[in-house]
Amino acid sequence: MIKIKIIAGSTRPGRFNTQPVKWLAEIAKKRTDMAVEVLDLAEINLPIYDEAIPAMFKKYDKEHTKKWSTMIDEADGFVIVTPEYNHSIPGAIKNAIDFLNQEWAYKPVSFVSYGSLAGGSRAVEHLRGVAGELKMYDLREQLMLPNYWENLDDKGSYKFTEIQAKSANAILDSLVFWAGVMKDARAKVEIK
Repeated sequence: MIKIKIIAGSTRPGRFNTQPVKWLAEIAKKRTDMAVEVLDLAEINLPIYDEAIPAMFKKYDKEHTKKWSTMIDEADGFVIVTPEYNHSIPGAIKNAIDFLNQEWAYKPVSFVSYGSLAGGSRAVEHLRGVAGELKMYDLREQLMLPNYWENLDDKGSYKFTEIQAKSANAILDSLVFWAGVMKDARAKVEIK
């Protein structure tokens, strides 16, 4: 079974991030071609990167890094749900990524982003560069939620559309395909 991890990339109090994360996880859980798990960076609560040895050597000293390593290592692919802060990514996402190295390699990643008019696209562009450096395969399929506050109901719940649900399934279709291909490839490659 393909294991997909959805990473909730905002740690702010009252964050919107939990809504697209929960929505995407519900769509994924209806599928029979994957197992899905949400990794909420607010709950995981990693400190600022505090390992003495660079992540590329995979010699972790801290218990929180070892736990995070296991969570990421067992995944076959990822969806990162990110806001855009000042034309870039939140520090919590970059910090969480930087803790590890080999665990990310040769795995597909896609993105759901939100923000103002650009819908978080500039954050995703920065994440694509980081993914490339870590030997991840960033997928073209993504979902952007521009000016998300315009689609909130009176209770603050986002009104997802049928078109967005189709986009979410396209992301998951691509992730399952590439995660399967890359799972086989990872078995043949020494990851450094």
